[in-house]
Amino acid sequence: MDVSNILNLLLGTGVVGLIIGIATLKSAVHKARAEADQAKAQAKKAEAEAETVRITNAENATRILVENIVKPLKEELYATREDLQATKKEMASTKRTMSRLARAVEAANNCPRSESCPVLGKLRNDQKNSVGAGADRNSAGANKCKGHRNKADPQGGDPAESGESDDPG
Repeated sequence: MDVSNILNLLLGTGVVGLIIGIATLKSAVHKARAEADQAKAQAKKAEAEAETVRITNAENATRILVENIVKPLKEELYATREDLQATKKEMASTKRTMSRLARAVEAANNCPRSESCPVLGKLRNDQKNSVGAGADRNSAGANKCKGHRNKADPQGGDPAESGESDDPG
């Protein structure tokens, strides 16, 4: 065998082996690409499933929040509003009643018998006790009926100063 035959033999089988190797390698690359594409598809599918689970959990959490927190708070708010409206009505009624009472007391002070009235006497005593000693004279003088004098003090002074009470009983 000659050198050229040996080279032909080596190169001939090398080229054939190279072609066989390339063909085998091509199929291996195609197989690897197919597996990679399949892995990508599975990853996208898993990602989509995870997103679905996240959305479902968020919806469930929102539903639980609404049922357990928002609805009871809403009901409590409506009940509080109703109570507030009832309280406002009651306050308005009380205000009207107090206004009527104040007008009645003012009118009673103009009565010729106001100095001997036990109700007015009690009101004056309660007012003196709640206001204090410094304001007694001012409040008692302001409540006096103009033109009518106290039986105990013909000068128009405070009956408490003369030692006598407005209360006949």
